[in-house]
Amino acid sequence: MSLNDTLRFKISFQTMKDNAKLTIILTLLFMVMVSVYAGMFPSFEEALVDMTNSGVMESFNYFPHADQMHTYVGFLTIELYTIFWLLVLAIIIGFIAASIISKEIEGKTIDLLMSNPVSRKQIVFEKFVGLVPMFLIVNFATMLAIIGTTEGLNQTLNYENLLMVHVISIPYFLAVFSIGILISVIINEKMRATIILISILVGMFIINSMSLMSPDYEFLGSFSLFHYFDTFDVLENGNVDVAGVFVMIALITVCIVISMIYFEHKDIPVS
Repeated sequence: MSLNDTLRFKISFQTMKDNAKLTIILTLLFMVMVSVYAGMFPSFEEALVDMTNSGVMESFNYFPHADQMHTYVGFLTIELYTIFWLLVLAIIIGFIAASIISKEIEGKTIDLLMSNPVSRKQIVFEKFVGLVPMFLIVNFATMLAIIGTTEGLNQTLNYENLLMVHVISIPYFLAVFSIGILISVIINEKMRATIILISILVGMFIINSMSLMSPDYEFLGSFSLFHYFDTFDVLENGNVDVAGVFVMIALITVCIVISMIYFEHKDIPVS
């Protein structure tokens, strides 16, 4: 295999093409969604202030920084980033990643995929690379939608901090991709692989929520990706959990390396 064959990344480009329509749909969906949700803040601001002053928000301590929901940054954190960004979008792209190899095996198209002049390890790596542009487009288009909505509402938001949130989102979602791909090379059935991935993400969300409810369970947060990405602290104060970023990068590396090695030695059923 020549160096030119290695650098062409044909499988990556094909993966990008296969997900082009979905990328457009997700981009438009999240741009509209963040605009709608952020646009609702002025209507709820007074009620949220009253709820905060009355102590009602203390009952929502399983959400990080729920006591700041009466502020624009707090509202964005709870309504957008905690639920729709870190969980819902993660489930969507995790679903795609968890089926990226398993659907080829289940659909009996894996022979065609492996007919490319590349190793099995590179197939896994190229599939991973091919998914990255999809998230980058959704990520930064969503950021632009938040900026536009914020300007339209005449709200105050530190855009440097906002950019940092979306930069740190990259290793977070790449970690989700890497977990999904690892599951995809182990599990041959697409639906089973995606269910396992969704269960892991929801489980990590629940674990992180439990760690916020009581000091006795605080240690559980270390087992959740959500623990390493505090969107409010970044958006409000510009504080970045550098150690958390390195944890996510380490997770990406470990999952991709294991995926490549496992797939290289995997017995694939012949159609």
